[in-house]
Amino acid sequence: MVMRFVDREEDLEALRRTLDHGPSLIRVYGRRRLGKTEMLTRLCRERRGTYLLVEEGDLGHQLRSLAQQLPPSGGPLPSPFPTWPEVLERIAKLRTPFVVLDEFQRLVRKGSPLESQLQHHWDSVLSKRGPSLVLCGSSVGMMRRLTRRPQAPLFGRLHADLHLRPLGYAAVRELYQRAPEEERIRRYAVFGGTPFYHTFSVGRGLDEALTDALLSRGAPLLDEPLNLLRLEIGTPDRYHSLMEEIGRGTHDLPALEASFRTPSGRLTPYIALLRDDLDLIRMENPVGGPKKRARYVFADPFFAFYYRFVPEVRPLIEAGSAADALVRIQEGLEAHVGRVFERVAAEALMRLNGSAWRGVKIEFQEIGRWWSRRGEEVDLVARGGAEVLAGEVKWGGGPMKPGVLWSLERKADGLDRPAAMPLRFVFASRHGFTAAMRREAGARGAILFDLADLTEVFSRARPSGDRPSRRERPR
Repeated sequence: MVMRFVDREEDLEALRRTLDHGPSLIRVYGRRRLGKTEMLTRLCRERRGTYLLVEEGDLGHQLRSLAQQLPPSGGPLPSPFPTWPEVLERIAKLRTPFVVLDEFQRLVRKGSPLESQLQHHWDSVLSKRGPSLVLCGSSVGMMRRLTRRPQAPLFGRLHADLHLRPLGYAAVRELYQRAPEEERIRRYAVFGGTPFYHTFSVGRGLDEALTDALLSRGAPLLDEPLNLLRLEIGTPDRYHSLMEEIGRGTHDLPALEASFRTPSGRLTPYIALLRDDLDLIRMENPVGGPKKRARYVFADPFFAFYYRFVPEVRPLIEAGSAADALVRIQEGLEAHVGRVFERVAAEALMRLNGSAWRGVKIEFQEIGRWWSRRGEEVDLVARGGAEVLAGEVKWGGGPMKPGVLWSLERKADGLDRPAAMPLRFVFASRHGFTAAMRREAGARGAILFDLADLTEVFSRARPSGDRPSRRERPR
């Protein structure tokens, strides 16, 4: 099924703006399946750019393939076995405004001279008369290495730097325009923010989509996380096991080390690669709390769903019992959706940041969760210069009652905030609020969101400046 192209318009606009200023060196990177190639091929069609794919294989095969992809306007290559400088010289002669080198990390193996040759050619030729170069890659760590240190070959040379991450809920919900908000949240909770995964879901019932995409032998997403790891690592067993443990609910480093019976510090390189090079997990600190209580969580809901359910039901899948596997998932699905609903509520607040909701100004610099050593948790905490927002988010049960507010008041006493700083409560509830809860919340100036409110928030135009910044070097 052909899906709508959503959310990348601001990324495209950043690229257009940079290309409009003359020869530019641009990096676009992010893990696989996030729509980088689709975005860049659209830009090539719009701006008559040239798209080149770096294939797998040895360097000689890669260079021959690039030479064959180059349009004839660059003139003939001097030999059937071109060198990298010869390919770059041919690129410099193209009558095209920019060239995309996709999967660029395949060229820049450790110790390769290609990076320094690219630097020399950029400094001496391309930066003066073009065409612009867009270096695109899916190996996050390797693409970052190009500029990580002052000695790195492209350090200080980028005119724009776009790190593409999974789509947020606001974009994903646009793929399901005819669905009620509740169903949109479920699809985001299961298939996450990766556009490709939603090709198996859009236009189909959730049970059917789950069965065909994940719960049958040979299903297209059944081995997706392991295949991603194999492409980037080669021997992914320990990384896969680590993510399975996080999926089972083990989130802090000491507990992870205990589960693997490994000495302190031994897991740190594995976690760092999953976090910094692959964008699969992220470190979450309690807002206002000490960093030594950090947790490791999945960066995208699909991987949280996958590692929560698929390893458990894998024997049923292999036995051909997709229906039984689906029943087992359904038993725990609502609890999983409830945790993702917290992310949706946080995204709603971020969307409102810098504006007003029902007459209340919302402004903060930091947002996340909070937890204490004693096991108390607050689902949402947003800290600003004028006040602190503390919130509870409920997916299950009926309409929210005042007891949730009173419980939050007690837990909020443990938040680290200046004594004089005001505290405002926020509540999000799938099933709305009782009349008593609305009265109590109104008396305290609390902010309430039911599903209808969230529909309104995500349908609003986004306030300017609430997107993550993209680095663009002034000319």
